[in-house]
Amino acid sequence: MSRVLVSILNWNGAAQTLDCVSDLLRQQLPASVTADILVIDNGSAPADAQALAHGLAGLPVALRREAVNHGFAGGHNLAVDRALDDGHDFLWLVNSDAVMGSPTVLAQLLALMAADDRCGAASPLLAILDQPEKVYFCGNFHDWSRLDTQRASNVDDARSKAGRLQAQQWVPGTAMLLRTQALRAAGKLDERMFAYYEDDELCARLAAHGWHSAVAYDARVLHAMPRRETDRPAYYFYLMARNYLIFWHGSTPAAHRHRLGLKLLDRALYDVNRLYYRGFPEQARAALLGVDDFLRRRYGRPALDRHAGLRLRVLRALLWVPHLRALRRLDRTA
Repeated sequence: MSRVLVSILNWNGAAQTLDCVSDLLRQQLPASVTADILVIDNGSAPADAQALAHGLAGLPVALRREAVNHGFAGGHNLAVDRALDDGHDFLWLVNSDAVMGSPTVLAQLLALMAADDRCGAASPLLAILDQPEKVYFCGNFHDWSRLDTQRASNVDDARSKAGRLQAQQWVPGTAMLLRTQALRAAGKLDERMFAYYEDDELCARLAAHGWHSAVAYDARVLHAMPRRETDRPAYYFYLMARNYLIFWHGSTPAAHRHRLGLKLLDRALYDVNRLYYRGFPEQARAALLGVDDFLRRRYGRPALDRHAGLRLRVLRALLWVPHLRALRRLDRTA
C-alpha cells in the first residue's frame, strides 16, 4: 500500500478551497493507494475560517487552524512534518485555486513516481483556467551558466530537454507531488522565502541530493493566471525580487559563481527599473524593498510599509540610464 497526504492551504478563500476539496475527493486511485486530505487554514479572518470549518464538516478531511499566515512554505511544512511523522509515502501540495483536469491526475503522478524510484518531485501540465487548451507549464530547467530558467515551449520540447537536462529540471508547487523519502534526505521548504521560489529551491536541493523532478505529460491541472504580471499585488513583486536573490545566491553551483553577487544585483535592479519604465511605480518600490531586505537578511512575511535604504535607492538611480538603454533596445526589437 502507498499512502499519500494531500495538503491544501486556505487563506481567506473558503469557497474556493471547498471547491478544490470536492474536486480532489473525486480523484480515482488504484486499490493499492490511500489518500488523506489535510486543509490548513493559514491565518484567515474568523468568518472565513468558520465558513471553511462548516463546509468541511462531515467530509473525510482533516482541518488544521493556524492563528497566523505562515506563507506557502511554512504552511505546507506543517503538512511535511505530518507526512513524515505519520509514515506517508508521498505528499501532494495542491493550490486551493487549482482545478483537476481529470479524475486521474494523482494516479498519473503516482504512476510516474512508481516507474522511477529516483524521482523526488513531479507535476502535471499546468494550463490556464479560462483557456484550458493553453498550457503555461510543461517543463522548467535551470540554466546555471545564464542564471536563468529555460522554459519548454511545448510538450515535445519539454520531453527533449528532460532527456538531456534531467538534473536541471524543476516543477512548480501548484500541484507538486513529493516523495517523502526524498524530503527526508533534502529537507523541507525554505521558510525564509514565505512564498514564491520555494518550489524552485526545493527541486534544486533535491537534485543536489541525487533526486530529480519530472512531469506527467498526460495529466493536466487548470489554474487561474492574471492577464498581466502587473495585475498582481505589490507584495508579489517584493517576494519575487527578494526570493530571486535568495534562490540564485544559495543554489547556484560553484562552477557558475564568478561575480555572482554583482550579476544578480544588477539584474534585480534592472527589473525594478523595468517596472518604473513601464509605469508601475508601486510595484517597483515593492521590488526595490525586496532587494534591500535580501541585502539586510530580512526574510519571512513581507512588510511593505517601509522604504528601501538610501544607498540602494541611489544605486538604482545611477543604473537608470544603462537600464533604460537596454529597455529601449528591447522595445525596438519587439
